[in-house]
Amino acid sequence: MFEKDGLNTLYRGHRKTLTKVNAVASALNLRFYKMEDAIECLMIATMSGEAMVMIGPPGTAKSRLMRSFCNLLDLIPDTALIGGEDKRAEDDPSHEAYFEYLLTQFTEPSELFGFYDLAALSKGMGLVRDDRNMMHKAQVVFLDEVFNASSAILNSLLTFMNERKFHDRGKVISTPLRLLVSATNHPPQDPTLGAVYDRFLLRCRVVNVANEGVDQDDLVQLLQTGWKETHAAELDKKPDCAGLLEDLKRFQEDVDARTKSGSLRIDPAHPVFATFTQMVSTMLKYELSDMSNRRIVKLAGLVLSLRLLRADRDGESDIEIQTRDLDVVSRFSLDREDASGQKRLNEELKLG
Repeated sequence: MFEKDGLNTLYRGHRKTLTKVNAVASALNLRFYKMEDAIECLMIATMSGEAMVMIGPPGTAKSRLMRSFCNLLDLIPDTALIGGEDKRAEDDPSHEAYFEYLLTQFTEPSELFGFYDLAALSKGMGLVRDDRNMMHKAQVVFLDEVFNASSAILNSLLTFMNERKFHDRGKVISTPLRLLVSATNHPPQDPTLGAVYDRFLLRCRVVNVANEGVDQDDLVQLLQTGWKETHAAELDKKPDCAGLLEDLKRFQEDVDARTKSGSLRIDPAHPVFATFTQMVSTMLKYELSDMSNRRIVKLAGLVLSLRLLRADRDGESDIEIQTRDLDVVSRFSLDREDASGQKRLNEELKLG
């Protein structure tokens, strides 16, 4: 899919960043049982900058996974993770690095972007938002039950996700957003939510362990990891993730720069295109995805991110996009949940 020389140059230039991301994944996998797919999906979102939504019933640790991830990146303190007091100073910049909110049909845009300062208005300063620690100031955002939000919230969210900008009464404010993750109990059924759902390029299904069949070993391991994570999380055993968000910013800027210079380009003669074409056709046939033009273009970024992470994890020195890397699409980017259709897709394309 990508020309080999440019792919390898990008890979070699960012090995340290890839190793940090894989170290975060390893730490999370030790703390969360049977959440390997959700963790890998989160790492791909971290690398690509694409929005991700976790879909699953309550009690499947969606929120806890996100908070633990942010704790490893030092975006939230240990005390906040274990239910204690957040002892950071008000002017600590890490306060603004992470934003989390549970959305309901009654949530107002001001709850996300800041309420108007009435004191400033009384002093004749006009409408001024008190936007300290609000969503458009954050680098990482987690929105729980995103599809419950009102149309006003969803309209603002579309622009926020698409352009990384916040439109406020005619003003366009750029945001430092690097990653947006959401959670929902079930995918949206209302057609009016299709535009928002489509912006979540990465979709990961999370299930209760018992739903896959009651197995004693599974229950024992779930209890062991879950109890420890809840009551005695090993917060002193963190991988070295210093500066990871800035590293990721440099990586994504490098992808843009190399694409612009032509050193990182799509190779039309790449053999993986035959499988990719078959995949798109099969997904349409089984009605697993509408495969919009936007989605097809952005899927290349997911394939790129997964290939780089796998290569670093396996210690590869010379890499190329492989057919198996297309499984990122069947695993994390389907429009509809259809286990049998997904199985047929993987079997027909020999994706494993």
